[in-house]
Amino acid sequence: MLGAVDETFDDFLKAVAGLPAGAAPVVATLVGAGESRKPLGRRAAFLEGETLGSVTLGGCAEGALRRAAAEVRAAGQPRLLDIDLGGEEAYEFGMTCAGQVSVQLTPTPADSSLWSAVAGARARGEVLRLVTPLGAQAVPFALLPSGEVVADADPDPALVAQAQALPLDSEALERRAAAFFETRLPPAELVVVGAGPIAAPLSRLGRTLGLRVTVCDDQPGRLTRERLPDAHALLLSRPDEDLRLPPLSARSHVVIISHDYGHEVPVLRQVLGAGVPYVAMVASRRRGQAVLRFLAEIGVDPARLAQVRSPAGLHLGAETPAGIALSILSEVVAVMHGGSGEPLSARAR
Repeated sequence: MLGAVDETFDDFLKAVAGLPAGAAPVVATLVGAGESRKPLGRRAAFLEGETLGSVTLGGCAEGALRRAAAEVRAAGQPRLLDIDLGGEEAYEFGMTCAGQVSVQLTPTPADSSLWSAVAGARARGEVLRLVTPLGAQAVPFALLPSGEVVADADPDPALVAQAQALPLDSEALERRAAAFFETRLPPAELVVVGAGPIAAPLSRLGRTLGLRVTVCDDQPGRLTRERLPDAHALLLSRPDEDLRLPPLSARSHVVIISHDYGHEVPVLRQVLGAGVPYVAMVASRRRGQAVLRFLAEIGVDPARLAQVRSPAGLHLGAETPAGIALSILSEVVAVMHGGSGEPLSARAR
C-alpha cells in the first residue's frame, strides 16, 4: 500500500534540499525487491563519506551500496545494481538477509533542479509522476500536473509518453522493462479536532509519520504555534460557529479530542458524510456511546455511526498525552495499512 503512511520520501527530499550548493549526490532508488518484501520507491543520496535517507535494506546491503555509489560517482555513469541477499555475493559482503533486490544508482549534476522541483510540487499538495529509467542511460524526470516535465537532461520521449498515462487518482508504482514508474499523491492528512494536551504529541508523531497535520479549535489562546509547532496548519473558528474543518477526502483521518458536545456533534455530522476512512473520538466508552445515541436520535444513519471509533486508539495501557497519541496513531497506521494491531510475535506463532 504505497504511501499510505510513509515519511521516507519527504525525509529524502528534505535531506537533498539541505545539501550545500554544488553537491552532486548519487541517488539510489529501490526498484526491485523480489521476495524480500522491501518497500519499493525508497531513496537515499550518497555523498563522499555520507548517506542521506535510506532504501531500507538495512545493514546487510549498505556496504555494497556505498561501494557501488562510489564507483558510479567516479565514472559518472548510472548503473542498475542487483544484489542477491541470500547468495554468494551476500555472504561475500557479510550479509545475512534473504531475497534479491535491485537498486538504480544515478549521479546527480551539481546544478540539478529535479528534486527541488519535486519538493516544491509536494509542498503545494500536487500529484507527482516520477520516472527512474534503468541502466546506464538513465535520465530521471518528474511530470507535474501542469504537464511540465522536469529533468536535468533531455528525457526519453517514449518514457514521457508512458508517464503521461499513469493514474492521477491513486498511488501506484511499477517496474517495466526500461524504467520504474511512480504516482505519488499528496501526504495523507491527520485532522485533530481540539487543541487540548493530546494535540501537541499527536501533531509531532503524525508529522514524523509523514502525515499532513491540521489542528482545529475555537480558542485562539490554545491554537498557537508555540503550543503546536509541528502542525502544518492551524484552523481557528469563531466561538459562535461550528468548528471549521479542512476539505475532507478519502485520505483524511479525523481524531476528535475536544471533549465538548458543542464540537463533537456538529463535527461528527460533517465528517460522517465525507467518506473518510478513519474517525475516532477520545472519550470514555460511556461518554462516546452517549454522543452516538444522541446522533442516532436526531437521524444520523446507524451505518455511518458504526464507523466512529470510541474510545480512540489501540489498548497500550498508556495514560499520558504522548502515550495516548501513540495509541491513536498506532490505530490510524493499522487502518491505513490493513494491519491487525496484534503483536508480531503472536503472528509468528
